[in-house]
Amino acid sequence: MRGKELIDFLVSEGFNVFPDANFMPDVDESQLPALFVFGSGGSESDNDLPIEFPSFQVIVKGKNYKTDPLQMDSTEQLAISLIKFLDKKKHYEIGNNLVYFSKAMQSNPIPIGLDTLDRPVFSTNFRFKLQSF
Repeated sequence: MRGKELIDFLVSEGFNVFPDANFMPDVDESQLPALFVFGSGGSESDNDLPIEFPSFQVIVKGKNYKTDPLQMDSTEQLAISLIKFLDKKKHYEIGNNLVYFSKAMQSNPIPIGLDTLDRPVFSTNFRFKLQSF
């Protein structure tokens, strides 16, 4: 599964996702909060069945925390909603892939801290079990 396929799927589900995978530029404050998708490899494919196990890191970035202290909590809530959305999700399609199962690798997002423009950043990570068409 390609990062762009995951991006398109998340956008179709109502998430604001940066359109390019594996890239997190400094975006304008008006474009936040946003998700940034990075492929993180995954594990080896199945030896006997056409099943793959890709994994992705999704960074969640909020608006400036120093001008609005509520941004830390709202960004964390967005990351938690993403985890709840993808964790233990079964039998759906992403791009040209049949996803048997997706799993969050953490039950809560990992706080990264503030970026250079004082915006909160959280990391979420997911594993997928899928068959490519």
